[in-house]
Amino acid sequence: GMAFCLLSLLLPTLRLDAGIDCREPRNACGRRIVMLAAPAPAVADSFIAERRGNLALLDEPRMLDAQNFPIAPDDLIAKAKDFIAADYGAEDPGMLADAFSFVGPFIGPLSKQQYIDALGGKFNPADGFPDLIGRQFGFSADPIEPGRVWWVSRPVGTFSRPFFGAEPDGRRIETPPQAMGCVFDAAGKVTRINVGAVIDRTQGNTAGLGGLFGFLWFVGKAPPAPEYQPFKKSWQFELLEKLGPLLTKLQAARR
Repeated sequence: GMAFCLLSLLLPTLRLDAGIDCREPRNACGRRIVMLAAPAPAVADSFIAERRGNLALLDEPRMLDAQNFPIAPDDLIAKAKDFIAADYGAEDPGMLADAFSFVGPFIGPLSKQQYIDALGGKFNPADGFPDLIGRQFGFSADPIEPGRVWWVSRPVGTFSRPFFGAEPDGRRIETPPQAMGCVFDAAGKVTRINVGAVIDRTQGNTAGLGGLFGFLWFVGKAPPAPEYQPFKKSWQFELLEKLGPLLTKLQAARR
């Protein structure tokens, strides 16, 4: 419809990685959309355990069993916990596959070496927040993507050591809840980690920022780029908010 077309024209095309071959899907206005990875396979109706209104509850046990992945779901979750316990692979780089990549909401993909270098440099929040704890929960194996484990993290810690050029002041940081995930190959090596995807930006005291960005903003060292700053509506988005109701009325009148 008209409103969706206007939205597509005003918002930038999603382009996460130009190096991935794809079939160039396009939106309703014909704009090209480049996706990072192939779309997840469709779920057969036989794998829907319950369908009611907007609910289409997957039959996770059956789907996980049908994956025939060489590592059982419980073992995948145990491996994910071991990976986290090893400082996300910093203490044991052998956990990382050669083709490992780090993908955050704005950072990445980073290669295995780039990731190891970042954790060993001044970008590790634990350097400035030595009592930092991740408060992870909700571990689950993905019934759609074989080898994938998801969880939620709500980190807290005390700013008690210098970090990124900022002097400690004893304040306690609490980030918003963040979705986290990693993917294992058949040999049990981590091929990808996804971090810092904020679920509720109204929580915590980092102005809705997750991952490293939240820590940098908290200590006053966020670089002067929009991605490092708290969310602020663009003029395009505010325009859409104002025009949306009018466009909806126009569409209804045309019908």
